[in-house]
Amino acid sequence: MAKKNCTHIGGQAVLEGVMMRGKGVMATAVRDPHGEIQLDTERFTPPSEKNAFFKIPIIRGVVNFFSSMAIGMKTLTKTAEVYGDDVDEAPSKFEKWLAKTFKVDIMQVAIGIGVALGILFAVGLFVVAPVYITKLIFKYIDLSGQTAFLQSFYPNLTAGLLKLFMFIMYVLIIGQIKDIKRLFRYHGAEHKTISAYEKGLPLTVENVQKQKTVHDRCGTTFIIIVFTISLLIFSFVKWHPLAIVNTLIRLALLPVIMGVSYEALKFFAKFDNWFVKIIKAPGLLMQKLTTKEPDDKMVEVAIAAFNRVLEMEANPELKDEKFSLFTSITKARLEIEKIMPEERKHEVDLVLMDACEISTKSEFSLVTRLDDKQMTRAKEIANKCKDGMPIQYASNIAYFYGLKLYVDENVLIPRFDTEFAVEQVIKIVGDEKGLRILDLCTGSGAIALAIKSNIDPSNIVVASDVSEKALEIASKNASALNQNIEFIQSDGFDNIEGPFDIIISNPPYVKSSDIKTLDKMVKDYEPLSALDGGQTGLDFYNKIASQYQDYLTKGGVLILEIGIGQLADVKAMFEDKKVEVVYDYNNPPVARVLIIKSKP
Repeated sequence: MAKKNCTHIGGQAVLEGVMMRGKGVMATAVRDPHGEIQLDTERFTPPSEKNAFFKIPIIRGVVNFFSSMAIGMKTLTKTAEVYGDDVDEAPSKFEKWLAKTFKVDIMQVAIGIGVALGILFAVGLFVVAPVYITKLIFKYIDLSGQTAFLQSFYPNLTAGLLKLFMFIMYVLIIGQIKDIKRLFRYHGAEHKTISAYEKGLPLTVENVQKQKTVHDRCGTTFIIIVFTISLLIFSFVKWHPLAIVNTLIRLALLPVIMGVSYEALKFFAKFDNWFVKIIKAPGLLMQKLTTKEPDDKMVEVAIAAFNRVLEMEANPELKDEKFSLFTSITKARLEIEKIMPEERKHEVDLVLMDACEISTKSEFSLVTRLDDKQMTRAKEIANKCKDGMPIQYASNIAYFYGLKLYVDENVLIPRFDTEFAVEQVIKIVGDEKGLRILDLCTGSGAIALAIKSNIDPSNIVVASDVSEKALEIASKNASALNQNIEFIQSDGFDNIEGPFDIIISNPPYVKSSDIKTLDKMVKDYEPLSALDGGQTGLDFYNKIASQYQDYLTKGGVLILEIGIGQLADVKAMFEDKKVEVVYDYNNPPVARVLIIKSKP
């Protein structure tokens, strides 16, 4: 017999992908919902290396069968998780109760039940049913005149042929299902890839597509060999009058049949001549039902899995990869709702938006699923919020005037109200160039960065703060936004060198006595130094009013954000100046910004 080139690498089609398995390495490649090829790799110790007993012929076939089945089910489960739960509906009350009471993952329970039912179905369809149908058939056929051998041979042959017929019909029926059709195409891609490699061809899509979709060592061929071996073995087993006894005999001999079939498959796969071709023909013919022609993208996936096995076998130091899993947006909302306190359920979408790094509701409305990194991030944010932390600190993200900023408990969270002050500066600057602008009490740098991002780059923006940590954050934000801003540590105007054409400030303006009445998320988390404006809340305004003219050019502008109810007191500090008041959008409107213009 002429030997042929035969690789030790085998494979399996999975949901939207292919798993390739070497001697101690397994790589699964799938095309995820975004069209990208994802890889999941794992090193393992083959059963034969764990125990010399598993190397014994026949026994090794049984062990490999059950090992392959376990790995196959595990891989199918993994690939299914890549696509997440696409059913866009909430779990039932029973499912919620089950998950809460027994602390179990409903999806994992469902998969476990599905596997168990699948095994029971296979045993019932291919073992139990043929025996009972055969018993019914021979209830009306008299074999009493036949020899003892033929009295067992005919029922055994009938049961075997029924088993084969049921298998073929089963494959034909499930082959009409859309997802199974795609699975069969990936099955074809797996075979083509292995065949191209065994022929010594470079693994390109073009070379792989030229190969046949059938392969000698396919699991489908193995099943046909199992049917054939079982027919031969049961030919010598006495047919018992009781169907249950015949069923139990077949279940007991199943490991022996699998072991013998495995050895036969391994042996015949090494040769390629007329005799072997006759032996293989039924299995190869059956593969016409379980393999279909793949498209180029499917072949790319199969090649990726095969190449990764080769790479990992060649380099023991190569680390494992894991799939990025996906969770449907509905399931993601439910998981975050479980974490968030009742009074903050309305922030669930905000948590998910921050986890996805999305700033607008319209953009978020297009999100259908989150990957595992986004879900992990969302849960981290939600757990911090559960303890009372503002969502901006929990996610370290705040959006201001269209900018994404880093924030933590060392800086005040920028508010929408402050954008009114920013708008005034941008309007005043217009198309002017070469102006100098000072942001006093910059905090996260929100005001300075919003202004700098919306005016001519030739204008110079300087930002100051008394807090060293605040300036570190502001500088970090400037780097992230690629904006050139000069940061100065200064208590008010102490270290500032003027003059400036525009000075803007959002100073601390909360009365010291009012701090304790603020919302818990404000008083317990935001920096006190950025909130406390002294006994009257006007300490910083008084400082600015007494010094600003020394740092402002003639015709320059001072812009101040003020707190609710402070209009009269702050305006009085500039009674000899022209003061313009900007109101917010409330009804009735509230004074939020003062514009003080110095004389030309």
